Amino acid sequence: MNRFEYKCIFIWGGGEKTSRVLNEYGREGWELVCTYWCWHYMKRPLE
Repeated sequence: MNRFEYKCIFIWGGGEKTSRVLNEYGREGWELVCTYWCWHYMKRPLE
């Protein structure tokens, strides 16, 4: 069974800033699961 850790981040800014921040989290292994307004919910597998 896979186990995950979760993170909720608030990104306020335009599309370019949002892309930059999400790419940084992606390099750390975080996957975007859902967005709601400026809130971005991420998950990644536990090691």
